[in-house]
Amino acid sequence: MNADIINRTIDAMCSEINAQGSSAPDWRLLTEDELLYEASICIFCSQMQFELAVATADRLRNQGMLLSTKLGDIADYEARILDALSQPLSLAGKDGAVRRVHARFRNRLASLLATTVAEIYGKGDSLRRLLFAAEGAKDARKALMLSVWGFGPKQASLFLRRVGYCADLAVLDVHVLDYLHLTSGLRVAPNRLGRLSCYEEIEDTFREIASRFGHSLGCVDLATWLTMRVAKREAYL
Repeated sequence: MNADIINRTIDAMCSEINAQGSSAPDWRLLTEDELLYEASICIFCSQMQFELAVATADRLRNQGMLLSTKLGDIADYEARILDALSQPLSLAGKDGAVRRVHARFRNRLASLLATTVAEIYGKGDSLRRLLFAAEGAKDARKALMLSVWGFGPKQASLFLRRVGYCADLAVLDVHVLDYLHLTSGLRVAPNRLGRLSCYEEIEDTFREIASRFGHSLGCVDLATWLTMRVAKREAYL
């Protein structure tokens, strides 16, 4: 599959996304527990595939471990997270077959979430207050990176998109980076994107490309992620 076909597919996907309307919630209406759930997904998906990250966060929520006001002793909380992460999760494949999967880097993920909870709620703060205090999307992204352990620019941007805070930040994951390499010859080592200055430089490049589609950066970013993910999974690339 060449770049022209990829671009036509992305354009068609953008039109479909817009036709379906925004599925993002209004972050102002989300509870603190819902925001913590979304933050957990974004922490987890830095170390595992997205579907597994959602399944992991679902398990913690179902076991009452993502209640911002009832977390108790942090050391005990971290131990309970680790125990939950140690149990295999059931994931359905594209063929409908269910497989049992263990989360990777369980100790690190348990530590990141527990430390985040201690950092935010231990100081009497909240994700809601952080978002309300921010002066725009980029300021909110910086604030999240300082408060949520495991959040780099990509994870913070994904969180802000998922809660409906903005549609003008890019989630520069491997699929989007592969698109930039395919269409523009731009090769970026993923580890460089941990630095916000580098991330924003690549984000601006992608923003310029996205403007050619006539849709928001967030829409083009999502359409690119979907298109490249399927193309690679089906071995078109």
